[in-house]
Amino acid sequence: MKSGMFKPLRNKAYRSLFGAQVFSDLGNWLDFVAIQVIVAYHWGLGEAAIASVIIVLGLPWVIIGPIASVFVDRLPKKMIMISCLMLRIVFVAGLFFAPNLYVLLIFVFLKATVAALYDPARQSAIRYTVPDDELPEAVTLSQLSVNTMKIIGPAFGGGLIAIFEVKSPFVFEAVGFFIAVLFLLTLPNIETEREISKRESQKGSYFRDFSEGIRHILSAGILKTAIILSSIAFFIIFLYDGLFVFVAQQLDFGQEEFGWLISSVGFGSVVGALLLGRWTDWKMKPIQLMAVASLFSGVFILTIGLGTKGIFDLPKVGWMAGAFVLGVLASAEGVPYGYVLQSETPKKMMGRVSAAAMSLQTFSMLVAPAAGALLAKLIGVSGVLIGAGIATFILGATVLAFRSNRHSKKAELNSFGS
Repeated sequence: MKSGMFKPLRNKAYRSLFGAQVFSDLGNWLDFVAIQVIVAYHWGLGEAAIASVIIVLGLPWVIIGPIASVFVDRLPKKMIMISCLMLRIVFVAGLFFAPNLYVLLIFVFLKATVAALYDPARQSAIRYTVPDDELPEAVTLSQLSVNTMKIIGPAFGGGLIAIFEVKSPFVFEAVGFFIAVLFLLTLPNIETEREISKRESQKGSYFRDFSEGIRHILSAGILKTAIILSSIAFFIIFLYDGLFVFVAQQLDFGQEEFGWLISSVGFGSVVGALLLGRWTDWKMKPIQLMAVASLFSGVFILTIGLGTKGIFDLPKVGWMAGAFVLGVLASAEGVPYGYVLQSETPKKMMGRVSAAAMSLQTFSMLVAPAAGALLAKLIGVSGVLIGAGIATFILGATVLAFRSNRHSKKAELNSFGS
């Protein structure tokens, strides 16, 4: 069934949230490129330095985000988001003036900490501003912003570095965050007095509130399945993600052509988000769509792995087409996950639940690259890809079988009851 993908943007509150997210996402990717260029090229440091940046970037999402998420649920979302953006501007200035890796890591950690607070507040704000029947479109637009900025951000950052100087992306990033603040200043009050007073009465029960979010995840079957499926998928993806440059080399892509392969994945993810935003029947069975996407992703990853082993060959445009399809399938996993997270979580718990889910996913993303590098030494890059493809296929097939079996049992009980 066709649906107006941009329908939520008629809502003034969501329009403010979305505008802020676009500039926030752009800033994040400008930042990512600039830091790596400074560390690797400007300071001439090696793989260990880059790895330390990635680890420090992820730690707040694993540790601080879930702990602070109780306060995110209690406090006004608009105040939290604006405060976080203002602090990010300050910390970006710290990155700009950082004289060495150690100072840089401090500001990377601080900036990631406020980002780990900003995102649960944004997720929670969506629930307060968008009616339930527009959640699929709202989540899809949010995913579209993330995927689009993954393409525009690195290209824009590289262009700024080429035209100006190595730290210039930080200036544009700070401006982007300031524009995001301006969008949020137009955000109407999104919480009723009743909801605020209700949270005020709960302020003495931090651990009860914290555990309540965890209990909700464990008790909500669809949500629990989506988080586990997404976290395992992230782990598998990041097993080989850091090895992708070596995959490109083995597929005979030159240094200048590597960007084409990455852009193909990004372009596919944007197209996938657009398709899911236009046809939203998938919201009836979001877990099944995630599982099917995982199953087909496994086939494509396995195919690329066999290609790097030289078992068969494709022209470069063929490998780029495969990367494009992987991007489409990534959206077919990411968008339904975002919808389940929103639709299966009560408004008052949105901050806690989204932070806990992000913590599990980020932990998977931090552990996986080291495991992938170790496996690559033992069985080679091709072996890692082949193993990741098989694991992704099995993951999708297992979830599909589990969901099908569960639906069969429900049908049997219903027919027995009637």
